[in-house]
Amino acid sequence: MKYVDIHCHLDFPDYDSDREEVLVRMREKEVGAITIGADLESSKRAVKIAETNENVWACVGVHPDNAPSTPPLNLRGGRGELGELVLSKKTVAIGECGLDYFRLDPAFAKATAGKQKKLFESQIQFAIKHNKPLMLHIRDAYEDALEILVNYKKEAGKKLRGNVHFFAGDTKIAKKFLDLDFTLSFTGVITFTHDYDEVIKYIPPNSIMSETDAPFVAPVPYRGKRNEPIYVIEVVKKMAEIRGENEDILSEAIINNAKRVFGI
Repeated sequence: MKYVDIHCHLDFPDYDSDREEVLVRMREKEVGAITIGADLESSKRAVKIAETNENVWACVGVHPDNAPSTPPLNLRGGRGELGELVLSKKTVAIGECGLDYFRLDPAFAKATAGKQKKLFESQIQFAIKHNKPLMLHIRDAYEDALEILVNYKKEAGKKLRGNVHFFAGDTKIAKKFLDLDFTLSFTGVITFTHDYDEVIKYIPPNSIMSETDAPFVAPVPYRGKRNEPIYVIEVVKKMAEIRGENEDILSEAIINNAKRVFGI
């Protein structure tokens, strides 16, 4: 690998017509990727893709937006459940899980947030049990998520770790996650806004990650098109520019971070 995209969704229907071509381009560009589950079915698809592609790994879990429609998870190992999927050698993390208050209906906000927290905590417990890192999705809910994570960190210690995907907080929030042994990743958004420049400069080299969140938020010069993992090259290029670092050195540091956190 020369580059790694630690968060994408290769199972999404956006790739149904040319998924193999996307994977071929990844191999040609020496790009590795972690494809992410958003619910039980997409987690199954993620594992299947990972198990049939050497440069792809899987993350299994349930996105907070799916909390209202998700029954209690069978985490003990039932056939086709997360308890079985986590046993795959290509499953490297749990998620994407967390809290997302961005689209909460005001009339049901408290109840929905409660369901999200319960789902989040069940996946934290599952990750600790299996000694897997978390892939966090947190939007407009950093303080609530941190409160939960801090409580689990007291008991779990080094077993509680992971990455905050699509980080959009400031340096104060970043420090709180860094203190909990979490890394922070950035997408192609950084190629068309300066909103994240300061926090990207702030993060130590051993705590920063690159991602695409493909098929969403394609970076410049592909903005407006479907995103795909090879475009993580543009993300790393921009991160190096913002940090004033050599692109190859930064890319190597990111790969080492991914190896350390996810064991890929």
